[in-house]
Amino acid sequence: MLTFVLVVTIGALLVVSLWEGLTVRPYTLSTGKISTKLTIAILSDLHSTVYGENQSVLLKKVKEQKPDLVLLAGDIVDDRRPAEGAIALLKSIATAYPCFYVTGNHEFWSGRADEIKESIRSLGITVLEGRCTDITLKGQQLQICGVDDPDGFTHERFYGEEISARWDEQFERCKKELKKNVFSILLSHRPERVAYYKGSGFDLVVSGHAHGGQIRIPGLIDGLYAPDQGLLPKYTGGVYDLRGTRMVVSRGLSRSFIPRVFNPPELVIMNIEPLQ
Repeated sequence: MLTFVLVVTIGALLVVSLWEGLTVRPYTLSTGKISTKLTIAILSDLHSTVYGENQSVLLKKVKEQKPDLVLLAGDIVDDRRPAEGAIALLKSIATAYPCFYVTGNHEFWSGRADEIKESIRSLGITVLEGRCTDITLKGQQLQICGVDDPDGFTHERFYGEEISARWDEQFERCKKELKKNVFSILLSHRPERVAYYKGSGFDLVVSGHAHGGQIRIPGLIDGLYAPDQGLLPKYTGGVYDLRGTRMVVSRGLSRSFIPRVFNPPELVIMNIEPLQ
C-alpha cells in the first residue's frame, strides 16, 4: 500500500509539474495617465507553436479576455519550425485588434528577419524598429514604442556580448519621442537589459525571452536558467519595479522537447487602470 501511494504521489507530481496547458496570467497596473481601464494581451515566444487547428485554442483564450490591444514581444516566428502556425495566429488577431510587434532573436537567427517583418506588416500589424507610434483607445492616447532584438545587430548569441551602438540608437530614439503626460509602453524582447529600462521614462516595458527560467520550483527556484541571464536568473516572469518604470516579463507560449517544469506556457493580460 505504501508503495502504491508513493507511486501515485510521484505520478501526480510529475503530471502537475510537467503540465503544459495554456494558462492566462493577469496583472494590474495603476496610473494617473489614463481615465478608463485598458486591457492588453501580451504574446511572446510562441516559436511557431500550434494551439489547435488554425490556432483555435490560443485565439479563443485571447478573445475571452476582450483585449483592447495586442502586443507581440518577439520570437513569434521560430528559426527551425515552419512559420505557418505563427502566420495563422497573426492573420486572425490582426483583423480583430490593434497589434504591435517587435523582433526576437529567433527571427534574426532564421536569416529571414526582413522577410518576416514584411509579412507581418502586410497583415496590418505595426512593426516597431526604434520608433514610437500613437494610438487612441477608448478616447485616450497611448504611446507604443519598440526596439529590435540585439541579435539584429550582432552575431553574438550568448550573454556577455557588447551592446550594439545601433541597438542603443533605437532605444535612445524611442526615449526622445516620449510625451510627458501620455502612458508609454516599450516593447523590447530582452528583460535582462534592466540597466537601460530603469528610470528611462517609459511607464511599462514588455519583454519575454527568458521562458520563465524553464524549470521552476514554487517557493524555492524562480527559474533555473534563462538565455542571456544564465543560472538562477532574476527576470523570468512577472512584474518588476525599475525606478518608476514597470517591466512585465512573459514566460512565453512555446512548447518544445525541453520540458517546462512548474512553468506552463502563458498568455499575459495586463490591465491598466486609472488611479482612484
